[in-house]
Amino acid sequence: MTSPSPTQAPPTQTPPPILEYKPALPAERKPERKPVRATPVRRRLGDALPARIIKGILRPLIKVLYYLSTWTRKHKLSTLAIILLLLVSASATTYKVTGDLPFGIQHDPFNFAYNGGKGEGQQVQNWLYALRDGDITHLQLLDKDMATPPDPSQLVGQFSQPKAHIIWGEAVVVGTQKEPDTTVDSFVQVPISATGPGNVAKGVILFHFLTASVNGQNVLLGVDPISIRALQW
Repeated sequence: MTSPSPTQAPPTQTPPPILEYKPALPAERKPERKPVRATPVRRRLGDALPARIIKGILRPLIKVLYYLSTWTRKHKLSTLAIILLLLVSASATTYKVTGDLPFGIQHDPFNFAYNGGKGEGQQVQNWLYALRDGDITHLQLLDKDMATPPDPSQLVGQFSQPKAHIIWGEAVVVGTQKEPDTTVDSFVQVPISATGPGNVAKGVILFHFLTASVNGQNVLLGVDPISIRALQW
């Protein structure tokens, strides 16, 4: 008797995996990208046409000054010598033309600034100072070359400090003119002031002088107080 054939064992079944519970999370929102707007490029003030023209004019000058300053820093002795040479030449030119040194040294307001001046202003200065001080005798000596001299006594009583009770300021030569006959017309302005009751009156006197240089001598040919004007203060 035959034994029955063994049967196959049934396959083992594995249970399905149990899924882990995960709570659903809200979806993350991505930040919205804002549209980028193109901003217009603002033109700089230096790019304007007038600014470019001005820079084109000034740039060469600035470059010259820059290179000059650089050169002077490297060559100090040469720079000092050039400056001294310029000062000496300017002083010599000023002295030859006006008779005055620079910076007002030895300045003489009565040194008439015209070509060929020979010191006629000294006669004008002497006459004015004699009138200011009321020196009648000195005025008469200075008037000896005049054809029709003014009355010194009348002028002293009208314009001198002691007699007219006025105070003179600094006389200023406002103009000179050399005429074809070699005479010189000059105009001198003298500020004056007088103290009154409660106030100070101020004014100016304008004198006209006619002078000449005759045989090397400076002579005074005419004097005329042409204007007296009060000043408002």
